[in-house]
Amino acid sequence: MKPALIGASLIATALFQSAPAAAQDMAALQKWEKAEIVHYEVVGELTQKHVQIPPTDADLYADVFERVTLSFDWNRKKGVIVGTPKIQNEAGKVSNLMGMEKKCPTGKLNGPYEHFDVVEIRQARPKEALELVGKRIHPDTMVADSCSSKLRLFKGATVAAKEYIFPPDLQALAMASMLPKGGNITVTADGKSIVMKALNDNWVWTYTPTAK
Repeated sequence: MKPALIGASLIATALFQSAPAAAQDMAALQKWEKAEIVHYEVVGELTQKHVQIPPTDADLYADVFERVTLSFDWNRKKGVIVGTPKIQNEAGKVSNLMGMEKKCPTGKLNGPYEHFDVVEIRQARPKEALELVGKRIHPDTMVADSCSSKLRLFKGATVAAKEYIFPPDLQALAMASMLPKGGNITVTADGKSIVMKALNDNWVWTYTPTAK
């Protein structure tokens, strides 16, 4: 499991184990304790500034936004996905395109840039992190290399990429009041979803569980 996931899990576990009974929603706790199979709708969003767009060291940068939706059933006791998960990748968004410096000519994208498209979900062993196996799609670009007045063509490429996630401890839904405001783990205002911010990157994952 990646450090970000380990850190978030340890924080959550420590909070839940030390939570007084008065701070717990006992009905919610019992509901999730009884649920062996939980269906998850998961939305991952990435917002990242000043990303290098060409697949090589070339001076063309942009702010990017990515969104992916995952849908799967999870066996809580065994710690594995049940059945075949569904994956939906939305088109990436690119903004604030710029060269090496603001005063340099702005380059061009000759196609869409996809920072992370999920291809499949793997798990090495039960109760370990889910590996999101994906790809990063770099289009052909025209770049003002080293702030040149002439744009130079850089060929695009598709490269392997991956991220890691892990379904959160559902006790968080019963102990929302115990979670620190602005922390890496929060519960939505309607009490139905758990939001996890990765500790070492800009991904935010929202998990909405349903007991089956």
